[in-house]
Amino acid sequence: MFAGLVQSMIQKHQKLEASAHHFADSVRADEGLPILLPGYSGPLDRESAIASMTQMWRLSAGETLPTAGLVCCSKATIRQAVKLNDAKHQFQEAIKQVRNGASGEKSRIDKLVDRMLQQEGRRTEELIIALKRARLNQLDLLRCYAKIRVIEPNLHSISWTWAKTHSVIDPTNREEAMEMAEKLTHPHTRSRVMALLQDLPAGEPLAYKKKLPNQLRANLVWKEERVYRRKAVTISGIVLSQDKTLPKYVWRDDPGNDSPAERITRFDTKLNPEPYIKALHLHRYIANDG
Repeated sequence: MFAGLVQSMIQKHQKLEASAHHFADSVRADEGLPILLPGYSGPLDRESAIASMTQMWRLSAGETLPTAGLVCCSKATIRQAVKLNDAKHQFQEAIKQVRNGASGEKSRIDKLVDRMLQQEGRRTEELIIALKRARLNQLDLLRCYAKIRVIEPNLHSISWTWAKTHSVIDPTNREEAMEMAEKLTHPHTRSRVMALLQDLPAGEPLAYKKKLPNQLRANLVWKEERVYRRKAVTISGIVLSQDKTLPKYVWRDDPGNDSPAERITRFDTKLNPEPYIKALHLHRYIANDG
């Protein structure tokens, strides 16, 4: 059964690669239509945009690609983008099946471990083996999953901005934390974490807390039936425009973490700002004596 899941994953990846090549060729065929790559210091050309939109492998040290932008394209390219997005979805589902092939649906603990480990999603031992066998272990799974957004036609303006989400906080306890610690792959780290957790009273509440990067969003204004319409969308890369000309635009660089420190007080408790278990991003609660 597991071998069949791996074979299906390989086939879905081959389909994804083929879809990406067809999409890239279509974007190249749109030569002459304008592109926009704000905030990018590398070559502002079509090939840079294509490389970004079709990226599936981890970048080499020092290598950079545009993280945002807008490419005007033909209807043929839109059709290829739809096919590529479908191939991305199928590959993501195949990866999930391999990941869960040995253990079934993920528990709440597994979901916490997903957050705790790599941002691209937890690579179980089974998935690591499968990717290595298929020579796909250098894939950037987040980029493989990221869909290409097609913007509404008659776009009047696009304004990129950044949402400061700061951090994610999930309540847990010592017993759940020990289950998470068992899933750590490095024996020395796992042993140290277990020792620290065993020093805590049974049932002590803890909190998983991890800072999140600022999230890129875009405010769109387009004309539909003589009426200007607006909406804000989350952006995961370069977007496709169905128009033949560029809209008005505003670009803002990532502001970084220049905002005031976030407040984590909640009722009569708060989190200790220093993690108790760094490897698991776990903090202890301390009583508010004020």
